[in-house]
Amino acid sequence: MDSIKITFFGIGCCIIKGKYEEETWIRFRNGAKTIKYSLEDAFFENTFYKELKEYNNWTDLGNVFNVSGLLNNYQSVIEIKINNKKKAKILFQELLNDEFLFPLYQTIISEENEKGNLTIVEKEIGTIATYKLETDNFSLDKLQFTLKVVRVTEELKYIVLTKIEYNRKELTSKKSDTLVRERFALL
Repeated sequence: MDSIKITFFGIGCCIIKGKYEEETWIRFRNGAKTIKYSLEDAFFENTFYKELKEYNNWTDLGNVFNVSGLLNNYQSVIEIKINNKKKAKILFQELLNDEFLFPLYQTIISEENEKGNLTIVEKEIGTIATYKLETDNFSLDKLQFTLKVVRVTEELKYIVLTKIEYNRKELTSKKSDTLVRERFALL
C-alpha cells in the first residue's frame, strides 16, 4: 500500500456571495458606525460581529454561495508525492486544457452565476490544502479536479480549484498553512 500526499501550493482564494434585505443592511451600517469603520472594512473586524450576534465572522455571510480553493495563478501548483518521493508537479494552467489537443487531466468546470448584493473575497498564499490517501497502484488518470468560475464583477472573474477526487471519492483536506494577502468587500 502506497502513501499518497497531494498538496496545493500558491495562491488560494475564498469568495462568498450574500443577498440581504434592506433591514439587514441597516443593521450592517449601524454596526460599522458603532465600531467606527467603513462598512467595507467592518466586515473583516471581529468587533463588528459582536454587534451582529447571528454571525461569527465574514465567512458566515455567504448565504448565496461560498467557494474556496486554489486560485488560477502562475504561482499555483499541485504536487503529488508517493511514499515521500515527488511523482508529479501540475501547474494550474494545465488543468484548464487550453493549450493542449487532448486533456491532460480529468477536469470539470462549472460557473457560479448566482447574484447577490454582497461579495467578499480573501486571497492567501502558502500551502492551500494537503490531502492524504493510501492506495495500491496510484494513477493520475483516476484523479478528477473540479474548477469553479466565479464572476465577481463584469471585469473580474476567478477560476478556483475547489475539489479533488480520486477513484470517484472526494478527498478531504487535512491541513493548510497560509497568510492572508488581500481582502475586499463589494457592496
